[in-house]
Amino acid sequence: MLITELTQVLFAQAAAPAVAAQDLEFSFWKIMFHGGAFAKIVMVTVLLLGVFSVYLFFERFFFIKRLTSKTDANFMDNIEDFIKEGKMESALDYCKRQNSPEGRILEKGISRLGRPVSDIVSAMESQAQVEVANMEKNLNLLAVVPSIAPMLGLLGTVIGMIIAFFNLSHASGSFSPKTLSEGIYTALGQTAVGLAVAIPANFFYNLLLTRIDKFVLKAQNMSGEFLDLINKPL
Repeated sequence: MLITELTQVLFAQAAAPAVAAQDLEFSFWKIMFHGGAFAKIVMVTVLLLGVFSVYLFFERFFFIKRLTSKTDANFMDNIEDFIKEGKMESALDYCKRQNSPEGRILEKGISRLGRPVSDIVSAMESQAQVEVANMEKNLNLLAVVPSIAPMLGLLGTVIGMIIAFFNLSHASGSFSPKTLSEGIYTALGQTAVGLAVAIPANFFYNLLLTRIDKFVLKAQNMSGEFLDLINKPL
């Protein structure tokens, strides 16, 4: 009878850690905000940078999409018809009605017809630079996020490690691996959040640059077609 009771007690003690382990649930959200006031400030700052990068991405994305989708599909064909018929004023009005980057670029070129080709090219290139600068507005702020977020996360990690070892050095009693490990995983959570914000922000930035590069290539092709058109013998 005594042996049976001892066996039950041993099984109960062995099962207790297993139950506790099952109840233990990994929560990255708790790790992010676990720590002192400094860790929470760093986390809030990094998360705000993430929200800011998402806002900038969607604002620029839809702005560029709206600008580049205004031009008619037969824009160059209509311009060619106007120029062949000698209707320069109609061509200028047509470009103005487009209210698009392509329309404004060709408007500059048409308005300088009769001048040297170098003047026409210079005017179109200047307007293209204005349009690109308009698309890239605030894009430099988005480029800053992938640089700042990991650095803030690393700063939080370093400070967290310092605090963990400071608490360990001043802890009374024997060495506690639990105290050290808790401080380490809390500190590493700072870096993880910084990278989690920086990676999407970097992707957003390069995606916007790709769309702008496509517009630049389209504007160059359009300008080349226009120059071929005005130099073509009637």
